[in-house]
Amino acid sequence: MAKVAEQAERAGVSQVRERLAAALSRVQAGSSVWRARAPLAGRTPADKAWLLGVPDITLAAEVLLADRLFHDLRPEESAGLAGWIRASQQPSGAWHLPGGGPDLSLTAFGWWALVESGDDPSAEHLVRARRVVHELGGAQRANAAVRMWLAMAGHIPWSWVPTLPAELWLLPTFALLSPSRVSPWARGVMTPYLLLSRAPARVHVSNARALLLTRPDGEPILPRLTQPGLAGDLLQSFDQTVKVIRKLPRGPVLTAALSRVQKWLLGAQQQHGGWFSGQPTLLSLLALRVLGVAYDDPRIRRGLDYLRRARGRTRFTAGAPDTGGTWLAQGLVGEPLAITARLIRVALAADEPGAEEAVAWLLDQEITEPGEWQLRVNAPAGGWPCEPGADRYVDTLSTCAVLETLAAVPRTSPLQPRVRAAARRAVEVLLAMQEPDGGFCRFERGETDVFMARFPLRDVQLLTAGEPNSPARVRVSAMTLRQLARLGFQADDDRIARGLQFLWQRVTVDFGAFDVATLAELALCAAALCPPTHPLRQTVDRQLRGRQREDGSFGAPVLTALAAQGLMALEGAPCIQTQRAIRDLVQVVEAGTDDLGGAWIDGFGLSPVCHDPSAGVREAALAIGQFVALRGSL
Repeated sequence: MAKVAEQAERAGVSQVRERLAAALSRVQAGSSVWRARAPLAGRTPADKAWLLGVPDITLAAEVLLADRLFHDLRPEESAGLAGWIRASQQPSGAWHLPGGGPDLSLTAFGWWALVESGDDPSAEHLVRARRVVHELGGAQRANAAVRMWLAMAGHIPWSWVPTLPAELWLLPTFALLSPSRVSPWARGVMTPYLLLSRAPARVHVSNARALLLTRPDGEPILPRLTQPGLAGDLLQSFDQTVKVIRKLPRGPVLTAALSRVQKWLLGAQQQHGGWFSGQPTLLSLLALRVLGVAYDDPRIRRGLDYLRRARGRTRFTAGAPDTGGTWLAQGLVGEPLAITARLIRVALAADEPGAEEAVAWLLDQEITEPGEWQLRVNAPAGGWPCEPGADRYVDTLSTCAVLETLAAVPRTSPLQPRVRAAARRAVEVLLAMQEPDGGFCRFERGETDVFMARFPLRDVQLLTAGEPNSPARVRVSAMTLRQLARLGFQADDDRIARGLQFLWQRVTVDFGAFDVATLAELALCAAALCPPTHPLRQTVDRQLRGRQREDGSFGAPVLTALAAQGLMALEGAPCIQTQRAIRDLVQVVEAGTDDLGGAWIDGFGLSPVCHDPSAGVREAALAIGQFVALRGSL
């Protein structure tokens, strides 16, 4: 009898192992599919590449409007972008913020782009969109990007758009009002915007006056450029004063300032042909045309080619009803390097053919030349940018993702000397990115604490790279500390201690507002640096476990996978909650879902979040693989 029971137990264990192996094989294969779809890492042709980070429709709409000037879009590209914008529209007629409600700026851009693409303004879907714009206050109350396009189209005067004194560009980099003190995205937008507003630029696009709220005499209602209150009133008066001063001759000072602006614009073009990202690139191309640069100029051509490489296929339509189609979307960057690095890590774990070649490609993307990010840091060139071919801005998020992938490279690999050298350089970069409060920045020190953001301007948050204590910054800080711990730094190091103190302050204040992804990253960091009795580790452990649902999941499959990785790091072995989470993941995989859904990732500027369609299978592969390696059982 005992022998029969033992055989039954062995059969059960064997069956469980087979289930885990089958599920792991399936998600690894799904991750491999996404790696092959990547524009550069998979060497996929541009017309067949998929976007690994899908933003909202803002940039796609601007590209369609700007094509009236550049005439660069092929017919299938115009139709594809318009189709994606059309498919993203909600039944109410509005376009929604990712994970939110109707948005005035997105709806105005969506309406205008579809009209520019040939849709009839009297069609039902555009009538509903126009009604939503009017209900939300009219297009003149939209964000600065919409108002800039309205001004370039001649629908509103340039005086309705905030003014930037050109003399700011003459200030030294340490001055609080210097443009070098704002976030890289904001600097990439402010510079061409100044040139466009001083021209003033004019682009002949489809008429969008129907989006404006008007007085009975037909004149558009003047929007307020500042926030309500006394400070806003004073700043509004200052803005009007600056606009009056701009009409006065200012001699050599203005000439020198505009020369500095143009010099920065021409020098900010990166190796990949674009500027910081998609929208700065588009505005910079418009500004070059204002400066008189010809259509066939190599700088224009390289910028347009960059925008084309940043387009890709997607099924994601920002929460609109699923139509089952595949669309062409405009991405913020050509390929998010952090996502590609995670996909390559899965390939290494699965011992896929070509994985080490992909690692060599990652090493080739390391920044080797000095850049703007070094203005306020003392570190040599190193680390990785947010996308391939960028050479002026280090991205802490991408650097950490690449370092984690490099840690999985076999010790016998001939790439190990390059891996170790790149890791040494990256350590210096990561340490240099620590802010005075102990947290870490993503692109440049001081990017979240911008002095100009204290002014009561509308859209002022666009000058910063998020809030100083936002979950995005907490995740970047936790990820950085974890990589430093893996590279040998201990909790008693003063820099690591300051970072842990920053995380502890955020956990004690904001842990209720943190999502599962943030808690999972905090768990990985605490497990790497804190003993089991440390209050940070205990608090994060308790909060993460409290998010598990009755069915064993933590919500979407990607969140379940991330939480399972965090729990395994905290315990060092699979616990009962990890077992339940992995069981739920395996059941979802066995149900036949291909992609397991995506996840929201950090963007920047007017598109603060993007959708990562590869996250589900990628993180499930990492979680199940780790569970199998720890000899976990269902």
